[in-house]
Amino acid sequence: MKKSILGISIGIVLGSVSFISNAEITLLQQNPQPNDPLSRLTFQVGGSIRPQMNAVTGQKSFKDNGFDGGSRFRFSSDYYLFDDISWINYYELGVNFPALLDMDNHHADGANNTIRRQLYTGFKSKTLGQLTFGQQLSVYYDVVGGKTDVWDDDMLAQAPGNGINGDYDGSYRSRKQLKYKVKAGNADLYAAYLFADDDYLTPDNFHYRRNGGGALGINYHLTPTLSWGLAYDYTNADLKEPTAGKSKEYNQSIMGTGLSWTPGNWMVSASGGFYQNFLTTKIKDTNDYFAGDAYGIEYFAGYTFPINSFAIKTIKPYFMGDRLEYLDDRNYEKLDNGVGISFQLKYGFRVDYEHVFTTATGGNYGTNIIRAWYDF
Repeated sequence: MKKSILGISIGIVLGSVSFISNAEITLLQQNPQPNDPLSRLTFQVGGSIRPQMNAVTGQKSFKDNGFDGGSRFRFSSDYYLFDDISWINYYELGVNFPALLDMDNHHADGANNTIRRQLYTGFKSKTLGQLTFGQQLSVYYDVVGGKTDVWDDDMLAQAPGNGINGDYDGSYRSRKQLKYKVKAGNADLYAAYLFADDDYLTPDNFHYRRNGGGALGINYHLTPTLSWGLAYDYTNADLKEPTAGKSKEYNQSIMGTGLSWTPGNWMVSASGGFYQNFLTTKIKDTNDYFAGDAYGIEYFAGYTFPINSFAIKTIKPYFMGDRLEYLDDRNYEKLDNGVGISFQLKYGFRVDYEHVFTTATGGNYGTNIIRAWYDF
């Protein structure tokens, strides 16, 4: 019955918006008029519904039965103030549909129905740049991580997604972050300050508290189709084990670089990072919780074939992979390589299939991944 409810619910959602093309929906369009405050506002909504299934050789989990692969809804506004300065706001809500509908064996135990992915406010100007505050993508992700976050089973070797929690450690969707971005010639320059945050309770009952931090980054457009990014992120944090009365201060840093090349129908990207006191050792001890040094690389190459026949717009086969290795404090390395194919359909629908071969310390396995998308 619960599966039927999920299918009906998603069917209603898709059916009600299937006429919309794959783009943000503009509900209000900015057109400033005298004595009309509302005419200064642009308001947009968008989202993505992503049912997914992962089948791992020799392993069983709720992901075999189908789960939510990252559905989200977006709301953004741009309010013109004066000259070229606008007040901007953005909210992105993640929705776990199986958890929301209480479907057993289709979500992790204790999974939240919804999560706040991003929520920030700020100001933007074509000449002065953009200044925002709140929970938002990190500088590292903007200029490095995002370049290889382009397939389904990705982010397995880059800093965003491998630390203690990307929302707290400053690597991914950083909370309480003040971020500035400005264009200088062919370069986009980034700087961020991370304010102290609340305690994060880890699954193994440690308390992680960010005391502060900062980040710098540059994304240089070498040509209209080739961009190169470089970023450095620093976080000072305390790790506490309340039951043992132990605490240790960690200075965490990640630095990385990435390239993205999109000539014609090709898309080629690669990124690499060095992580210090950032990855966990899997040792439940305050003094040895984070590994001293580790690194990760990711790579992707795909070609989009235009079809425009029947319901298929394009077909994109691709090759992808990554490598994660600890240099000290833990004997572990992992290598993933795979192939995939993506079918972009009409009206914002898309279907992906990937097969990933994994060689890792402790065992080798394969993974079959199917993800359906509806973007609007």
